[in-house]
Amino acid sequence: MNPRGVYILCAVQYLLPVLIHAQSWTSAAVPGNVLNIRQVYANSTRDTIYCGGAIEVDETINFALTNPVMRYAQGRWDTLGVLRGLIHSMVLYRDTLIAGGEFLAASDLPCEGIAYYDGTQWHPYGDLERSVRRLRVLDNELYAVGGFDLADGQPAPGVAKRVGNSWQPVGWFNNQGSILDIAKFNENLVVIGNVDMDQGRGIAEWNGASWELLGPGILGGFSGGQCLTVYQDQLYVGGQISITAGNAGQNIMRWDGEQFHPLGQGIQWWAGNTTSIATVLNMIEHNGKLFVGGGFRAAGGVEAMGLATWDGSEWCGVHGDFQGAGGLWAMDFYQDTLFAACGAVFEGDSVNRAVKFIGQEYEQVCSGQVSVESNDLGPEISLHPNPTSTTIQVQVPFSGPTLLFVHNALGQEFRRKEVRHPLGTDLKIDVSDLVPGIYYVSLRSSTGLPYSLKFVVER
Repeated sequence: MNPRGVYILCAVQYLLPVLIHAQSWTSAAVPGNVLNIRQVYANSTRDTIYCGGAIEVDETINFALTNPVMRYAQGRWDTLGVLRGLIHSMVLYRDTLIAGGEFLAASDLPCEGIAYYDGTQWHPYGDLERSVRRLRVLDNELYAVGGFDLADGQPAPGVAKRVGNSWQPVGWFNNQGSILDIAKFNENLVVIGNVDMDQGRGIAEWNGASWELLGPGILGGFSGGQCLTVYQDQLYVGGQISITAGNAGQNIMRWDGEQFHPLGQGIQWWAGNTTSIATVLNMIEHNGKLFVGGGFRAAGGVEAMGLATWDGSEWCGVHGDFQGAGGLWAMDFYQDTLFAACGAVFEGDSVNRAVKFIGQEYEQVCSGQVSVESNDLGPEISLHPNPTSTTIQVQVPFSGPTLLFVHNALGQEFRRKEVRHPLGTDLKIDVSDLVPGIYYVSLRSSTGLPYSLKFVVER
């Protein structure tokens, strides 16, 4: 199929002395009527891009009857079959394209949310209850996560693994909705989403025998994770994550195997803001940098309108106003060119919900070095007694105004106050009214960096 749409190649020039602002993005020219794109996926050689979501190839026919996967290679788009419903995710597994979503049929065959493409048409690939949110190949094994409770008829907690010709559940925990992503870190599986465990919620680790909460989980009733990736041997967690609820980072944080850490000021709705809602929806690595996309206006204190890069020590905002186009929903690289899903209109141009980068450099403005280790407290901080029944005392290695929170593993807040103390003195906290259980005390110093310690109340 020949592409419909026109590439916009001209530069926009402002008649100011020595200042020329070149256009950085243009329409990706996806054909058809694109209602939304849920995933942009490149193969391992990055010479083919696949896009899936809801697309009306014939604008007179409902997308559920004509919805294809779109494939871009050698400068042109074509369509791959029909999946009758929303496509959430795609992946190549053993040289076969697999798609997952909320569709009811593959071609003309009944299909429960998971299908494979044989080069001509789609076929059912087991039964995952029409609710697959993400497919990942991890160490050459295929995993599916989503809102399903059954995997090929077996009870499953929204996590399944392909074994031979069938899907097998991976352990069990309560999930009150969808599992949104899965990764592998330190040889263990990690999932994120609506994970509900006795000790907390939001993120869990599979140790080969059972699921366990990862660290303190994701704290706060309005906080939640959206995506996972491993970058520079650390696990990165992105989503709508509030630092004021006691989480280590603002909308993004990293796990080193022992605890969570912030990435400077993280991702914010605008620079310096820690209360308004922002979110990270996707993260991919390219040329040694982590590209972070979603709905936000700042990264690390610098302007970043929905797209930023992180190199392990510095945030940089990327050219382009994705926030003005409703956020960046999905992205991946075709060779060295970034393709991204957004709204129907991008910076005043109609783009059919997908753009590609045509600029010279991705980074526009950078934050400078971020002291990402400034949160590692080591032996300088202590909390005692633990367990306790009446009070706890926390010794901290900084002085000045400190905002203190006490919350349980589900993020419910029980204390919030500002305290002032000289360096090296203890903060005494009355917990005699708390019911027995696991709690966290979180501190924010005048630097804005968060500290969180676990304690147990028993009677």
